Amino acid sequence: MTGMAGSTANTTGAAGVSGPMARWVRVLEAFAEQGEWGIRDLARSSGIPRSATHRILHDMAELGLLARTDEPGRFRVGPDLARIGSGVAEHLEVQRVARSILEETAAAVGETVVLAVYDPQRRRFSAVDAVETHHPIRYIWESLRDWSELHLGSSGKGILAFLPQAEQNAIIDRLPDPIPGHRRLSKARLRRELEAARRRGFVVSHGERYEGAVGVSAPIRDARGRVAGDLIATWPDNRTSEAKEASAGSIVRAAADEVSRRLGWTAAARIEPAGPS
Repeated sequence: MTGMAGSTANTTGAAGVSGPMARWVRVLEAFAEQGEWGIRDLARSSGIPRSATHRILHDMAELGLLARTDEPGRFRVGPDLARIGSGVAEHLEVQRVARSILEETAAAVGETVVLAVYDPQRRRFSAVDAVETHHPIRYIWESLRDWSELHLGSSGKGILAFLPQAEQNAIIDRLPDPIPGHRRLSKARLRRELEAARRRGFVVSHGERYEGAVGVSAPIRDARGRVAGDLIATWPDNRTSEAKEASAGSIVRAAADEVSRRLGWTAAARIEPAGPS
């Protein structure tokens, strides 16, 4: 426990950061190294005053980050903290595995290629990396860093089209009908478009999320066959054609499959069908 005191107390202090957020970070670091703490022991180890430690632990428990044990005043890692930690680790792994493939795909297509990850709890996606060509369109991919809805554009539909039917239906059912956007469409038409994309193996979109933007995307799967995100190639519509979109679709689909294989996915992995309801 003495060693713990040194590592936990000094990790944040070395950066010269202080205040409430720094204390939260020190507490999270402590639980990352040791899954259960009492208020008194954690206060002593972290150097945080006992009253502040008490308040932080109870606040984290209310948020689901920690869970109270049967012993009063003791806490362990909670389900939400475990889920968040697992999700971050998975996203970092996807990013590491995909980087070289992003570069190869951008060179092959001649356009910007974006990597997005899917959070099944939020039922949204977020862009985490991109490789740009000499035709940069950073304004598009940078804006996708926030968690975004799945029903617009190839960036979201490259995930939505390939989700299990029950999950896909739950997402679509909560949308208004018709669905608002640059082009209004009915839920029935959206389902038909998603089914066509699923059969084709990739999504093509025109100006759905950004006026004048073309996108082509395909899903990435993890070792269990779950959709973990997608790869998106994107470019302005003033240099597009059906032939270019078809070619890009084939390239992006193959690249997404390669990322999936490197994450442990095989074609034999079980994938729940997502047909029309």
